[in-house]
Amino acid sequence: MTIPPVYIVTGTPGTGKTTVSTILSEKLGARHIELSKFSIENGYVIEDDVERDTKVVDMDALESAVRDIIEKSVSPIIIDGHYAHEFIEEPLISFLFVLRKRPWDLKSVLEARQYSSEKVWENLESEIMGVITGEALELVPSSKVIEVDTSGQSPQETASQIHCMIESGAAPGNPIIDWVAHPETLRLLLSRPCTL
Repeated sequence: MTIPPVYIVTGTPGTGKTTVSTILSEKLGARHIELSKFSIENGYVIEDDVERDTKVVDMDALESAVRDIIEKSVSPIIIDGHYAHEFIEEPLISFLFVLRKRPWDLKSVLEARQYSSEKVWENLESEIMGVITGEALELVPSSKVIEVDTSGQSPQETASQIHCMIESGAAPGNPIIDWVAHPETLRLLLSRPCTL
């Protein structure tokens, strides 16, 4: 059985995963699986987490369904979602792209989505600390993990950048993005409302 190329596009909410994945799938002639939408449409949501304003997904059923699609596909697959890196088996992954965005830019994106203040800050802290990159590197060899800074780029530019990497078979070689060292991050953190 031949497995098609599988590209994971993950990152903190608001970094552009779905838009970039849609454009990239057109460039590659790939099937695009947006995990949140796919989970809702196929009944894999098992409950609403009202406190965190999110949905809880049956990860085992979702993994099984996605693996079935991969095994039957003849075209490349792009899987996008902030938890996409957590359940696709490493041998199936061609490359795993972690989209990153300057936290001081990400804040307005999350607020425009009308996320609660708690959800905005949970995601900003995750982006500042590089949580998704850290998780990805625990699960997938660093040779397959590539961070892409979407800050100041259009989704088309980001998709083209990733497409070039895929076409050239480029190994990462990019340094890990470190938002902690930026003075803008300190200013952002100092603006956080006190939650005591």
